[in-house]
Amino acid sequence: MEKTTRTTQGILPRNFIYTVLIIAFGFSCLNACVSKSRYNSALKELDYCEIDNLSLQERVQSLNAQQMRFNSKVRGERELNEERVQRLEAEKEKLDTQLQTQRTSSEVGRVLYESLVTALSSEIETQNVEIEQMRSGVTVNLPGEVLFTTGSAELCDPGKQVLLKVGDKLRDVPYQTIVSGFTDNVTIGGKLSERYPTNWELAGARASRVVRFLEKAGVSSNRLLAISFGENQPADSNDTEEGRAMNRRIEIRLRPIVIEE
Repeated sequence: MEKTTRTTQGILPRNFIYTVLIIAFGFSCLNACVSKSRYNSALKELDYCEIDNLSLQERVQSLNAQQMRFNSKVRGERELNEERVQRLEAEKEKLDTQLQTQRTSSEVGRVLYESLVTALSSEIETQNVEIEQMRSGVTVNLPGEVLFTTGSAELCDPGKQVLLKVGDKLRDVPYQTIVSGFTDNVTIGGKLSERYPTNWELAGARASRVVRFLEKAGVSSNRLLAISFGENQPADSNDTEEGRAMNRRIEIRLRPIVIEE
């Protein structure tokens, strides 16, 4: 006789119960298999995310490095530009100073020129004294006969009076005074040649006499310079007496003293 199982609802066959248990076990295994598959899939997806994360981290590091290089370049260019600006400002300041100095010097030269013209007005009219204002200063051209007797390097009294007028205007002017001696091309002879063998020595002696006289007149010695040109650089032809007279001269060039920084 077939065995049965009792329930609250009635009696079920034992085979039916076995079948239900087997089906339930199958569903349980199926659910277990599905969960494991999803887990493995999730692990793979996690691995991919980690790989993507590492790639993103490397990209971020690369971008950070690029940003640092860019910032360094910008900072270097900014510092360089600041140095350029400072250098340009310094150059501008130097140029402004030079320009102001030139303007001041030009004004001093103009005043000096006008004062010399006024002081030597009679000599300009009667003795062929010439005064010229130049970009680099003032030039006073004195004929040799105004200062010296013929064939001599000794100053005559009228010549001393002329130089006193010049020295009075130069005493307080910060200009370099260059005194240049010039002669004609006539060869020195007689006893004079024993003292001045050539026109070089005669022109140099005359320039030196003028320098020494200006020094005594109060012009600072460190601003005085004597130069001999001899018979070189004639102002006119040596073929005539008038030309030779123009070539025998003393030229006093007054120019600003350049101070090197």
